[in-house]
Amino acid sequence: MTDDMTGDEWTAEPVFRVRLEAESPSALRAFLDEVQPDVGCRPVASRSASGFVMDVYLPESRLESARSSRAAPRVSMTVLENATEVGRERQADVGEGNRFAARSEVPRGLGRKE
Repeated sequence: MTDDMTGDEWTAEPVFRVRLEAESPSALRAFLDEVQPDVGCRPVASRSASGFVMDVYLPESRLESARSSRAAPRVSMTVLENATEVGRERQADVGEGNRFAARSEVPRGLGRKE
C-alpha cells in the first residue's frame, strides 16, 4: 500500500483480528517470524491457562497461508472479529463537520466537555 491511497482502497480486503495461542513463547515467536502478521504498536504475549496468547491482525488472503505455515501446528488460531467491519461500524459515531467551527456552540460527541 502507498500513502496516496484513500477511502475504501485502504480497506479493500477485510482484515481480521486473530488470537494466537501456543504452549511456549518460542512456538509463538516461530509462528510470528514465519507468518509476519500485524502485531500492532506494542506486541504483548500474555500467559493463559494453556500457555501464551496474543492478538494479531491478518488480511483475509493470508489466513489460509497462516494456517498452513510450518509453525502452525504448534499454534492455535482463532478468528475473533472482522476488524474492518468493526472499524466501519465505529466510524458511524464520528461526526463529519468541524464541531469547533462556531465559537458559540458547545462541542457534541463522545468526548469530555470542559
